[in-house]
Formats: sequence, C-alpha cells, structure tokens
Amino acid sequence: MNLYNLEEFLVQQNPQWISNKIDVVGFKRDIFSAFCQELKAKKLIITLSGPRRSGKTYIMKQAMAWLAKNKHIPHKNICYFQFSGSLNEKNIIPAVLNLFLKKYAGTGRKYIFLDEIQYVDYWQDQIKSSYDLLEDVKFIVSGSTSLFYRQKSKESLAGRILKRNLGGLNFHEYLRFKNIEEPLAKDRAKFVSNLAIYKTEFKKYLSLGQYPEIVANPELNPKKYIMDLSDQIINFDIPYFSAKIDRQLFLSVVKTLSFDLAQEYSANNLAKTLETDRRKITEYVKILEEIGLFSVCYNNGFKSMRKKLSGTKKIYGLNLNLSLHLNGFDVSYLNDTRVFGRYFENYVFMRILEKYGKIEYYRVDGKELDFVSTNSAFEIKSGTKMDDMDKYKKLSEKLKKRFYLISEEEAYLL
Repeated sequence: MNLYNLEEFLVQQNPQWISNKIDVVGFKRDIFSAFCQELKAKKLIITLSGPRRSGKTYIMKQAMAWLAKNKHIPHKNICYFQFSGSLNEKNIIPAVLNLFLKKYAGTGRKYIFLDEIQYVDYWQDQIKSSYDLLEDVKFIVSGSTSLFYRQKSKESLAGRILKRNLGGLNFHEYLRFKNIEEPLAKDRAKFVSNLAIYKTEFKKYLSLGQYPEIVANPELNPKKYIMDLSDQIINFDIPYFSAKIDRQLFLSVVKTLSFDLAQEYSANNLAKTLETDRRKITEYVKILEEIGLFSVCYNNGFKSMRKKLSGTKKIYGLNLNLSLHLNGFDVSYLNDTRVFGRYFENYVFMRILEKYGKIEYYRVDGKELDFVSTNSAFEIKSGTKMDDMDKYKKLSEKLKKRFYLISEEEAYLL
C-alpha cells in the first residue's frame, strides 16, 4: 500500500476528524469502566484480546467516544486504524503513526487505537521504539485471541503492556442486552419473584447468549452465525498457527472436548479414542487454551506438577454456545438434568476463574470438591438436591479453605 492509499484509508477510518463527533450507542460490557480508567491513568500499552466476535472493536469505539466526552480529548487527537491480512507490510505501524502525528493530530495527549493487530508481523517491534520515544501518545491495541499469540517478534514488550481479556457475555451482561431486569443481591425478594424468568433465560444464554451480535440482533440466524464462526476458527485461525495442523483431527478434538465438558479426561485416552498420537492431542489442547476456547483444570490433590500434567484433568469450555452447537445440539439438549448440570458447573467455573485467576478441582481417595482456589473451596449444586454438605465442609476445613456452596440461585448472582 503506497502512502497515498494509506492516508486515504486512515482518513476513512477517522470521520471524527471532520465531524468532531463519535457516535457509538449500545450496551457497555462489565469491563468498560475499568478499561476507561486505565486509559487515563497509565502510559502502558493496553492490549485487549479475546475470541472472534466478542466485541473488542465496539469497546474501542466506545472508549474513543468516552475520551472525547469525559476527558475532553480533541477528536483530532484520537486515531483509529483497523488492520487486515492485506495490510501486513513492513513498518506499517510507524507509517500510520507518522501520518497521524504530522498531518492530523494537534497538541496535547494523543490516543491511537490499533485494531486487529494480530495481522501485523513484528507489531511489538514496530510499536516499541515509538512507545519509548513518545511521551504524549497512548497505544491501545486489540487482537483476536485466536491469532494474538505466537507472534513473530524480536522484541518483548514486557513491562510496557497492561493486558486485558474480553470473553463472551456473562449472564448479567446477557440480561442487560435483552433489557431484562438483573437479579440484584440487595433486593432478594425481587430476585426470588423473578426466579422462573432467570431459569428460562439462563438456558437460552447457555445456548445462544454469549455473542453480543446474536443477543443484540434477533434477526440473525444464531445457528448459522455460530457454525460460520467455528468454520473461520478451524479453517483460518488455526492454520495460522501452523500449516502442519491436521484440521480434521483438530475439529475432532474440539468436538470431543465440547461433548465432555466438566468431565475428567487424559491425553492418552483421547489419543486412543481418536486413534492418534498423544503428543498431538497435548499440542492441540494447548492451542485451544491459548486461543481461549477451553481451559484445563488440574487436580489439586496431585502435589507435583509432573503428576498434574500427566494425570487426569478436567476440561471446561470458555464459549458454551460454540461447544453446544459444534455437536449439533440446541437449547433442548439442556433439558436433560445431567447435561444441564455440566453446563451449569462450566458457567460457574468461568465466573470463578474470572475472579480468582487460577482454580483447580480436588479429588483424592473418593473425596472431592468441585473447585479450590488458594483460600477457598466451592461445591456446585444445580437443582434442589443439597444433601450431605457436611462432608464438603469438613474436607474444606481439612484443606484450610473457606467453604462456599453455589446453588443454581447463587450462580445467577455471580
């Protein structure tokens, strides 16, 4: 792309330089407030990563509008540029930055939002020198988790980056997006009176409620949307990691793990089932973790890391909509109480993981707890059966952890 075409593209993506307004309407994610605080408080480069269609671009546009309205940053000092596969050229980031700073930006603090940065090879190297030299420029970069890792780079931005991750909608966000009143812990009576609504909507959420576009646009065909997205991940994103990946085998791994959510698995058993090499299974599961589709949960009862890695582990999905539909199921599949129990447990896992950063499960000699963190232990119960809680409490005390029972009602309030 020559300089003229680059400038034309840059101006097209920044209409606020002429109109002096940034119109972005719609719902704000839970992360939005903290994201904006980081914009004003730190020089660090903010990276916003997450799966495809999680709303990263929308948050960046909302943040641009917030800067103009609440921090009174001149519109000409806010720059947005979205990359693509055809815009992966050497030194393209410095070229965009130079055009913005020399021809369009005014005095004072400036913000540059670089979207879909994963398409640019050596983007860290291209940003580093500008970051070190320019005191009045704040960089915000975003990229799909599917393509954000294993990037070509000679430079590390360690110490210069503040990482933020954006996953699918949680249940509270889903309710807001659908204009349904949220359950409020401080108003227990109102929550209980609307419990039937929350139960119905929770199943819809587990089936089709994690993608902002689907929830906000009822006219979309959600099943087609999800299947098209899975096709993009398997046939485009994954080969970007390595041309050597067996796509059909990879898809089989994804489907098998999706079917076995919240269940124990081992790489050896999965390799036998799919008639392949254990090392391939281990590699593919690692990729699935890196791109944010699954999370492996280790057994806290194994004290050595070697045993944790080689022994049985549990697998949890980080996008339940995708996991459900990959195997041809829909919301009716969740009417089976055993299936619903696994999806319910998986949702709680996602929320606890978000809060604690690292969690494991505990299973030794027939004694078990669903989840444990550094100081806490959790037992998850869907439905009405709440018997024999004493054994979980006693085990938690033995492990010197505070015990929490999370029922279906408590899960809606997480």
